[in-house]
Amino acid sequence: MRNKLVVMASVLACFAGSNVVGQQTSSGATSPNGLQIEIQSPTPDFVANSGEKVIEVEGVASTIGGVKYLDMIFVIDTSTSLRGTDPKDFRSAGAIGLVESLSPRSDIKIGVVSFDSRGELLQPMTSDRELVAQALRDMPRSGSTNLGAGISTALKELQAHGRPNSSRVIMLFTDGQSNRRRAHAAAVKAHGQGATIQTLLLGSSKTGTEILDEISWATGGSLVRVSDPSKLPQAFLDLRTTGVDTVTLSVNGSAPVPAKLAGGTFIGSLPVETGENRIVALATSIDGRIQESSITVSVRDASCAALEVSAVKAGREVVSLDDKSVEIVVDASRSMWGRMHGEPKMSVAKEILWDVSHWFPEDLDLALRAYGSTSPSESANCADSALLVPFANENRGPIRAAIEGLRPLGQTPIAYALNQASRDFGTRTDDRAVVLVTDGIESCGGDPVQAARELRDQGIIVHVIGFGLGNAADEDTSSLQSIAYASGGRYVTAGSAEELKAALQQTVATSYSVYKGTTEIASGSLGSDTPIYLPEGEYRVELHSTPPQNMPISLAPRDRVTLTLEKAGDAVSYFERRDQVGYRSCEDVVASIERLEAGQESLHSATDEVLYNDAD
Repeated sequence: MRNKLVVMASVLACFAGSNVVGQQTSSGATSPNGLQIEIQSPTPDFVANSGEKVIEVEGVASTIGGVKYLDMIFVIDTSTSLRGTDPKDFRSAGAIGLVESLSPRSDIKIGVVSFDSRGELLQPMTSDRELVAQALRDMPRSGSTNLGAGISTALKELQAHGRPNSSRVIMLFTDGQSNRRRAHAAAVKAHGQGATIQTLLLGSSKTGTEILDEISWATGGSLVRVSDPSKLPQAFLDLRTTGVDTVTLSVNGSAPVPAKLAGGTFIGSLPVETGENRIVALATSIDGRIQESSITVSVRDASCAALEVSAVKAGREVVSLDDKSVEIVVDASRSMWGRMHGEPKMSVAKEILWDVSHWFPEDLDLALRAYGSTSPSESANCADSALLVPFANENRGPIRAAIEGLRPLGQTPIAYALNQASRDFGTRTDDRAVVLVTDGIESCGGDPVQAARELRDQGIIVHVIGFGLGNAADEDTSSLQSIAYASGGRYVTAGSAEELKAALQQTVATSYSVYKGTTEIASGSLGSDTPIYLPEGEYRVELHSTPPQNMPISLAPRDRVTLTLEKAGDAVSYFERRDQVGYRSCEDVVASIERLEAGQESLHSATDEVLYNDAD
């Protein structure tokens, strides 16, 4: 046997100069001994976000050619004998498993050749791995065994479509012996074209073993023998396709961890930290040679910052820098007997209104009006609206008593109630607002939108809280939204006691907007304890006071910034308090801002849902 190998070696020596040698790349390395390794992902310009605690590292390592490309051809024995030795076709499953295990980012082309008495190219080399898998599933089953024919067919394909500086590998599988002379001749051609033949033998044929051993040895490959066909899938994965035994990965000098090696490609995961991360991939060949490739990956802190806005006067926190008058208009129509979470909506609303009457700051002037509370619905009284408690000093007690006495009875004359509310403010000229709490739409034929416009013309904003909506016959959210938007107010829905409380807080307090450039990308209200999450950048906060107050704000990742406005006399100043928050992804917020800047999404649908969502 060894004499034959010596003869074979002397024949192949004349082809020694024809082996393909790869070139060094920016993230790879070539050692003098021919072992090459290249990290192909991540690339040198890759920048990760701090939310990515682990990144995948992928690449190629080879002793037989370049690592930029890998050209592989399966040469599979499909002779009649395989029906007996591998009736369940484990060989196809093994080859497909190897294909599926290859690094998805590596530039690999794969072809499929079947052979019996002749070789047939079933699938020309392609990057489409599903086409390769399908060709492996559809292989024919007939004929005798001619190794030389299969190798020669593969070499023609490599010669025609193989890429310069690629690692060229033939994965040869058979279960029996063949014509030794033809096999030797094919091995000579393979060596001359720089192709390595990795061989896998099913069974224990002595002659077959000798032939495959000669072929693989002469081309720099290896031989694996498998006696149990069910072990073929793992045997294909264990083949050291490009002559590399192991690849390990480390980051910033950490202990190396093994990468998964398949078909000359490797893949593994490494933890990364904010800042620079030096990743090293170390390849060891079957004969003990060692070479490394390194790359530096930057991880930038892309966490959201948190912004809160508050105001103080005379040393205490307030919901408005200016004197402010707010009239709450409560729906006490018959529909408020409807139930939510097991209780009448009116009971829930009364409880919350009573509660927030304690929460509202003393500098806030309040009045209370109701509609539908005095006449039964059968009377069709569309003038059923009464000012229960007018604006006055120290009127919180009467407001609580009036709230306690509310009983739902009648119609829903929203337009009439708004028209009456405009008179309730009298000669006041401070910041004025109406907060309409309703569970239904106008039932008396009035025009609430026009009434809201008239209030706007008087300098009065109308905010609308859609409370406990759920009856399609009574609700029309677009109509309720139109009432608020007609006066420049806000429309908020509340489906629970807590949501109603939050909605009242938002609508009663002075609102503000956050701008990025000229685009309004978020809004909020003084007194809210829910921060707005924003990516790093330069912003402007505008408080909708009289006159408006504008403040520039710069946000860095993980900043928690509380912007506080302080009013002393007629002068308004502001100051910042900064600390840090934990990591929070900003991906959704960034996407929302980009849509707003592109004009593809309205402020009301985008910011209310995304920027205020403090799900953590």
